[in-house]
Amino acid sequence: MNLLAIAVADYVGLVLIIAMLVSSRIRRSAPRDEFKIFSIIAILSAVACVVDFLVFYSDGKAGFLMRLINHAGNTYCFIANPVFAVAWCIYTDLKLYSSRARIKRIYKYAALPGAILVVITVLNLFIPLIYVIDSNNVYHRLPLSYAFYLVEAFYMLYSVIILKRYESRYDKVSFFPIFLMLGPIILGSILQIVFYGVSLIWVSCAVGITSIYMAMQNEFSYQDTLTGQYNRAYLDYVLEKYSKNADSKLGGIMVDVDYFKVINDTFGHHVGDEALIDVARVILFSKPDTSILIRFAGDEFIVLMKDASDEELRKIVENIRNELKVFNENECRQYELSLSIGYTLYDYDKDNIDSFFRKMDNNMYEEKKLKHAER
Repeated sequence: MNLLAIAVADYVGLVLIIAMLVSSRIRRSAPRDEFKIFSIIAILSAVACVVDFLVFYSDGKAGFLMRLINHAGNTYCFIANPVFAVAWCIYTDLKLYSSRARIKRIYKYAALPGAILVVITVLNLFIPLIYVIDSNNVYHRLPLSYAFYLVEAFYMLYSVIILKRYESRYDKVSFFPIFLMLGPIILGSILQIVFYGVSLIWVSCAVGITSIYMAMQNEFSYQDTLTGQYNRAYLDYVLEKYSKNADSKLGGIMVDVDYFKVINDTFGHHVGDEALIDVARVILFSKPDTSILIRFAGDEFIVLMKDASDEELRKIVENIRNELKVFNENECRQYELSLSIGYTLYDYDKDNIDSFFRKMDNNMYEEKKLKHAER
């Protein structure tokens, strides 16, 4: 056992997580379940980096305090292992589906292997099951300890299955490099199994968590801070990709808020912001999950859809109108929302990105001119 090497690894892991937690504190303060779970994962790992070093430091040293640290530290690490793995799956699920109901439905069963390992770890304080600390205060792992690696592997694989199922139903997920998270953990676990006395799991977790955080930062740069939807920068990124794939049958819908200046001038900009959030919600409830909602500029929104048809675009427009009617009838806002909508399909033989925008914009303004003419 090389105590210096363990200290360096755990120190690096701890510093990475602390730096990430400090730099992400504003984002993590948002009331989103996935951020709460991410914070739990990070804090759990940071504590484990400290505890891991203390365990190796106390191993083989005489005295009641050293023995207590050895037992308590190993207990924490063995409990943290399945808790981390289950929390990672829950984070993945929330990241993709944002559904508490789904979490409650699935994880009352999916979390059972992890919960069983936690119970076994507690029982190990009384009956040696996963490790034993001998009279010289030396730690020895028992065969059942390998179950923790197997269960961890099960949860890592399950998180990949969650992602792949989501992508098969909807579309490839951007800004979620799951293998940058899992790769270091898998490699660190294998090395720790093969080389007894090496400690790499928790620094590997720290590297993985940091990779996910960097991806989160990229995603935040593509989000509109007011509505939570994608912004113009993401639109440019997606169009560049979609417009080069003639098989994608790209469709676009432009939505503009009618008389938005009147709302701002009459009720103030705070209410105007509320109106934009309401518009985003109306569109979000009306569009298919496979499409993308973007706040284009000011009070304009764009829905992009791959593999679209004229009929599907018309259906989305109809859904938006119906949802808007329900909103105005039931929400009792100070204002009544009105939307002008134009849609088009991307013609790969004739269109470029500018002409695609112009067609959407022109179609939308045809409707807007009719509304203004009626007033």
